[in-house]
Amino acid sequence: MSRERDKFFDFCQRFSYRPSENASIPLYYQLVRLCERFILERNLRSGERFPSEEAIAEIFGVSRPTVHRAVEELLARGWLERERGRGTFLAQAPHAEPILREDELSFSDRYVGVGELTSRIVDLSQGAVSEEVAEALGLSMREHVYRLRRLRSIDERPILLDDAYLAISRFPDLAGRPSIAKSLVATLRESYSTSIVSCVRRLEAAEVLCPDIAEQLQIPIMSPILMVRAIASGEDDIPVVYIREYIREGVSSLAVARRC
Repeated sequence: MSRERDKFFDFCQRFSYRPSENASIPLYYQLVRLCERFILERNLRSGERFPSEEAIAEIFGVSRPTVHRAVEELLARGWLERERGRGTFLAQAPHAEPILREDELSFSDRYVGVGELTSRIVDLSQGAVSEEVAEALGLSMREHVYRLRRLRSIDERPILLDDAYLAISRFPDLAGRPSIAKSLVATLRESYSTSIVSCVRRLEAAEVLCPDIAEQLQIPIMSPILMVRAIASGEDDIPVVYIREYIREGVSSLAVARRC
């Protein structure tokens, strides 16, 4: 198997990304969005080789014409470029992401709605660091991290799922801190003398591709969402927490704005 195919296959396996025949969105367009997500989340650079149409068709068990249509769409949108006799490569990315810099990391501190906000821990696990998290937090690939997954609801309606990643070496016994169920920010401040002083967020319109996320938010696969990737830093300006937020469609931006 080629290196490009391996990277694409590992990415899809890690997030359980698969096109759905039951979705209202055409199959080729689901592949377009899957490929865009692969490019963005793996931080692929201009000039890198893209997996072949044959490899993509094999991974997802779909027809070559379907994959060809998806690749043609990516070419037309400027994500890819094709070199005759050489293959398909990443183009100069024309896709800018809005970036917000603010002081608040805690969602409860940013919430200004009128409904009752509740939060519960879905999962707190440990594992090897991914390339994305290692780059965000400045960690080596040998390190291990916590993944804290929380579901936020307003009046018992799920609105946001977030995954917070922290280095185990920096925050030992995080899972044993009772306060983690109420506030990650307070736990870091009170138990580890680490205060969050800034947070940079990148916002992106996306679709739900992972079955687990769709189930937690109680929405169908391929439903539109707002994806937010955030890096929170401490007083020494060193990254402390990397967060991915998945916000379901229909949630007013006023409900998640920072307090003034």
